[in-house]
Amino acid sequence: MNELPDLIVIRHGETQWNVAGRLQGRKDTPLTNNGVRQAKAVGVRLADTIAAHQSLKFWSSPLPRALQTASILAGIWTVPFEKFTQAPLLMERSFGVWEGQTSDEIKRDLSDQYRAQQTDPWDYTMPEGESRNDLKQRMQTWLTTLEKQTTHVVVTHSGCLRALRGIYTKASSEVMLAYSEPQTASFLLSSGRETMLEIPAGILRAMGCEGAGTTVRL
Repeated sequence: MNELPDLIVIRHGETQWNVAGRLQGRKDTPLTNNGVRQAKAVGVRLADTIAAHQSLKFWSSPLPRALQTASILAGIWTVPFEKFTQAPLLMERSFGVWEGQTSDEIKRDLSDQYRAQQTDPWDYTMPEGESRNDLKQRMQTWLTTLEKQTTHVVVTHSGCLRALRGIYTKASSEVMLAYSEPQTASFLLSSGRETMLEIPAGILRAMGCEGAGTTVRL
């Protein structure tokens, strides 16, 4: 892709299944109390950045955990929630029959499928699911729909965030597989570069966050 718009990409706050270490994919669990605090911390961290832009477009995955996060952010930024356009292409990667399970459960109960993904991490598709390459293509398709001269604020999921980071920086498959980010991660993606917009420890403490959060790895 020759020209990409600037994005501010935000991962949703911690959920009940994040705490339990369960894959969510297209299934959903609500934000924890800590997840609400995380979303508030992201909102406070980005408030000046949002206010400094004359024109922004706001987007969210339609999955409830992302919409709940977007609603919290809208309140902090005094942006009408209706300004967030729900984009189905921003939904998390579908993990099919793996959803709701932990990595240990998948290794134990679906060992052949687990080994298949370890062998072919980009093209393997679990039953009823989606491969990493499918997800990356979906993000590329979504990007083609955006106005190029506008900055877009995006509330989405870790899988989509990683795919977008890789597209913008032209990262190798190996680098993308090693991506990891805290629950409070947000990134500015612009002109082939990424900048993680870290939250100062003082804001995390003020919001009552139990650290920057974790991510489910598989």
